[in-house]
Amino acid sequence: MNCRRELDGAPAAVVTNVQRFSLHDGGGIRTVVFLKGCPFRCPWCCNPENLSCEPEVSYKERLCIRCSMRAGEHVCPVAPEECPTGAKELLGKVRGVSELVDEVERDRTFYEESGGGVTVSGGECLIYQDFLHAFLEACHERGLNTALESTLGIPLKDAPRLVAACDSFLVDYKMADRERSLEVTGIDPRVRDANVRAILTLGGRVVARMPIIPGFTDDLDCVASNVATIKRQGIDRVDVLPFHQLGEGKYDALEMPYALRGMRQLSESDVKTVVDLCGRAGLKTIIHGE
Repeated sequence: MNCRRELDGAPAAVVTNVQRFSLHDGGGIRTVVFLKGCPFRCPWCCNPENLSCEPEVSYKERLCIRCSMRAGEHVCPVAPEECPTGAKELLGKVRGVSELVDEVERDRTFYEESGGGVTVSGGECLIYQDFLHAFLEACHERGLNTALESTLGIPLKDAPRLVAACDSFLVDYKMADRERSLEVTGIDPRVRDANVRAILTLGGRVVARMPIIPGFTDDLDCVASNVATIKRQGIDRVDVLPFHQLGEGKYDALEMPYALRGMRQLSESDVKTVVDLCGRAGLKTIIHGE
């Protein structure tokens, strides 16, 4: 997947959203920068707008006021930037390091008061490693705490440089069986584990994250295998993430099929067995993360 971007000869990335005041993405109040593009295809993905690295237009019919009619037929020729209600929205803009750092620094006071900072997510943000290095380093130069949400399913180009610029890595542990993971999602857990070893060896901080998805990652054998891997690697904390349906409407807006449509969301009580298993293994366990 070639998503490389540049602005004025410097690394850039396609960004869909800069989400302020996030509370479950690395500790404290955080601003999350969502990068567009992912080589993997998890059926439960809640950010389908970040699968392609090309800008896309979403359309939310419930917001449309039918302001553009032709011969009695609604054709919606209005460009996203001209849509009066936001029914049409352009997802993805190429952005450079300097302007993005200026934007996330606006909430410095909230970071300092809460122990928060800046988190980069996706998509899979490792498709933009040159940009990541430059952006995270620029955040550090301004004294901002940094975190990365990733599958770590792509080999690291320069692990020492990345670890030096990133205070926390929030790493997904999904389908433990390698063959099934490759078949269903395209993610190779061996690549993740090699990256985790490199990060920990360099003194980086890793938080394991286990999304609990019915029919995919909720089997206790899968959970136990992930827990064993996490313990073996020397990680001491795991975030348990119950399945939710917050992304369902995004599939509709993008006219994309969604395999888990209508599946029941999981409550905290639904993942109690998983939390208990993690606790018995001596892992600090937080539902939804912090």
